[in-house]
Amino acid sequence: MKFTRAQLDEWLQRDPEQFVERVLERVREQHPTLRSTDDMLRDSIRAGVKRARVNGLRSDRQVSEFILIMFEVAPNFDQQKDIRQMLDDTSLPVEERWERLFTPAFDAAWDEADQPGFLDAGAWFETPPKDLSEVGLPSLEEWAEVVVLSRIAQQTPPGQPLRSPTLQELYEAAVEIEQRVKANKK
Repeated sequence: MKFTRAQLDEWLQRDPEQFVERVLERVREQHPTLRSTDDMLRDSIRAGVKRARVNGLRSDRQVSEFILIMFEVAPNFDQQKDIRQMLDDTSLPVEERWERLFTPAFDAAWDEADQPGFLDAGAWFETPPKDLSEVGLPSLEEWAEVVVLSRIAQQTPPGQPLRSPTLQELYEAAVEIEQRVKANKK
């Protein structure tokens, strides 16, 4: 059996959910204190895959890099004018356009895209919600997972992998959250 270069470049994406899980692992490694549940991150990663493909990126490496940049810089980094212009330049192959973005010529563009005022959180959605009522809010269990993962991240030495939360930790965090909500309603 022989595989073409294109088939090998998109090997992981042949199983979309496995690809999402691999990217999720990298997101958690690079951003251990990120205050999002795994389900929320999976949805963001799926949106990132679609956004990367709209920009012509196809290989596993390119798509995963694109998503990681969404988390690191801004989910809408591809809308910065110079970056957008390069991604749209059809006179160059997509691989070359992508690689050129990481040269010193684009340092100012990346700086602009990394400014808080540039960030558009609506870029995490295929169709941005009209208002927050359209966004599914995290459940008690998801909030408990966020709390526990944050605590684990704070206790884990830099460079060490995060351990998974125990059921007891998740239960205790859920009880704590419920108690705080009840106390704030009084």
